Amino acid sequence: MRKLPPLNSLRAFDAVARNGGLSKAASELRVSPSAVSQQITNLEDWMGVRLLDRTSNTTNLNQNGLQFAKHIRQTFDKLENDVSKIREIRNDEEIRLSILPSLASRWLIHRLPQFRALHPSSRVMVEASFDQAVFNQRELTLAIRSGTGSYSGCHAIKLFDEYVSPACSPDYWNKHAVALKDIGNRALLADHTFGRENTNLDWCTWMARENIQTTGTLEPSQLFTDSNLTIQAAVNGEGFMLGRSVLIDEEITRGSLIEPFPNKQISDWPYFVVYPDVYHPPRTALKLIVNWLREQADETPGSIRRNVTTA
Repeated sequence: MRKLPPLNSLRAFDAVARNGGLSKAASELRVSPSAVSQQITNLEDWMGVRLLDRTSNTTNLNQNGLQFAKHIRQTFDKLENDVSKIREIRNDEEIRLSILPSLASRWLIHRLPQFRALHPSSRVMVEASFDQAVFNQRELTLAIRSGTGSYSGCHAIKLFDEYVSPACSPDYWNKHAVALKDIGNRALLADHTFGRENTNLDWCTWMARENIQTTGTLEPSQLFTDSNLTIQAAVNGEGFMLGRSVLIDEEITRGSLIEPFPNKQISDWPYFVVYPDVYHPPRTALKLIVNWLREQADETPGSIRRNVTTA
């Protein structure tokens, strides 16, 4: 157990030291001068030293009081600053958002002007990155990631699920149409931006969950670490990809990609907005962008609506 004097007594003493007297301290604390005096007396009794020199007309800090006041002010200043950082991100502060490059370019970037129009005092700095967001090493406010939703020290809110299904260009399909069980005999494009083994973002796992015995080896002919490259390769007619519905929605709408099979699976790795636990519940600018991202997620073509809850 910590051996500390009562917090109210410390607050009263700090107020007296800063204001130079009982009356002004009482006005700040919205109590009577006698109540402040009693708190100081309690503090002196607890510490076993006198902190004030009292006369009939004045009350001044003595040498002990002056020395103690300096330490108390420094401690309260640091505590106030730490609490402010933890509990609130001001509206005039820059929001730093870490997001996967493919989701940034294919989902976020054309939506940001709407956020700016709705909240002109909030600025958003977008960092497109594959790295795990490390909030205690970089000045990040929040991140959007695809995964399990378990991030140590962070609060995660699901934005949306999506479907995973083979996709290719119309031209490639016209030249290389095949039954799903024979897809291993065609060129396969592997996207290693997301989950690999043991998730249905991997060809072998996806096919196994369809209970399909393939005639080929399902060995990808091309590997990519950026979904933008995987999608472009499929658009260029280089083979089949496992398309994530949110990322390829525009290509499907334009007709530059097709999904020739009806088989669809919900992705093992949905998307989450993530921020440090110390910022929960979110306030001001952080709350604005979290709520806005959730609204955008609910309206996203190709997504599977989440169960709507409040942040």
